[in-house]
Amino acid sequence: MDWGLALGISTADFAAHAFSKDPESVQSIRCFVRETLAGWGLRACANDLTNVANELAVNAAQHALSQHGEPDKAWLGLAHTGGTVVCAVTDPSPKPPSRRSPQHLAAAGRGLVIVDALTSQWGYARTHSGGKIVWARIATPHA
Repeated sequence: MDWGLALGISTADFAAHAFSKDPESVQSIRCFVRETLAGWGLRACANDLTNVANELAVNAAQHALSQHGEPDKAWLGLAHTGGTVVCAVTDPSPKPPSRRSPQHLAAAGRGLVIVDALTSQWGYARTHSGGKIVWARIATPHA
């Protein structure tokens, strides 16, 4: 399946990576994002986008994949167009993302707070298959 075309993305700079709830699979997201951005000449935004992608992937692995069985994988896509990179994670859960106000010393609950701080915009949409896509947009540095 061409994930980009299914989403209506028509840019040459599109890449996607499947992952599961396995910690090593989620960890591979960070490498995928860094390698993809390096290939596009966008290393300047690699740290922020890697953190955003990691938070979205971890949320999918913890809240969607662990509870919905088959298909037991999600996809992360990156699209670079104009002056932005959009990071999107699709998973099988219809439950919308929920931004929480974490306790001061809590070890968890800051994922969407981090995404909100590092991006210009983020949101979600339901998919035709009954799941959702959570996306975030980051402006790229001017050349």
